[in-house]
Amino acid sequence: MKSSRRYVSILAVLFAISMSLVFVAGCTSNAVAPNGNSYQDRLDWLNKVFAKGGPDLGPGLGECTVLYDTAMTEWVDSQGDDFKVVNGKEEIEFKLSNNAIASPLQLTIHATKYLAPFGSFWLLDCGPDGTVFAKPLEVKPNDETTKNSCSVLFYFNPATEEWEVEQAEPSGSKLLINHFSKYGIAD
Repeated sequence: MKSSRRYVSILAVLFAISMSLVFVAGCTSNAVAPNGNSYQDRLDWLNKVFAKGGPDLGPGLGECTVLYDTAMTEWVDSQGDDFKVVNGKEEIEFKLSNNAIASPLQLTIHATKYLAPFGSFWLLDCGPDGTVFAKPLEVKPNDETTKNSCSVLFYFNPATEEWEVEQAEPSGSKLLINHFSKYGIAD
């Protein structure tokens, strides 16, 4: 009789541990995401749909609903600046630190939000292309529609013509961009 109680106790502990790994480790590469999609699934989707980095060159993009599409231009100087792309209750906040750039610069961000198979996806085409920051530009998505536990920043590498995972953080955390190029944010 003691061995069956011990067996049940061990099973209960193992179950509790496995459940905590599912909920706590949502942003790790080997974790099970809440919706069943890892960010590797999102990366594979990006490399298929946004072939060669273009927003209209890959198969399947026409099947994704465009939720928001806008471009913004912001003059910034070495004192830093905060600016936002806003769509109703959702927004992407950008924060440029003091002394991140040496001289005034006009930044342009073309932001398109898609409804992807895994949830929302922001495509950010940032310019001038190749602008390098002495201190990273902080990007903080605040997506009211997200159901996932982490935000993933993807970078389009022009040398390989493929998307790469740049950073994964808990939802609502800041993501860091060191230079301007083409990026994607999946929640």
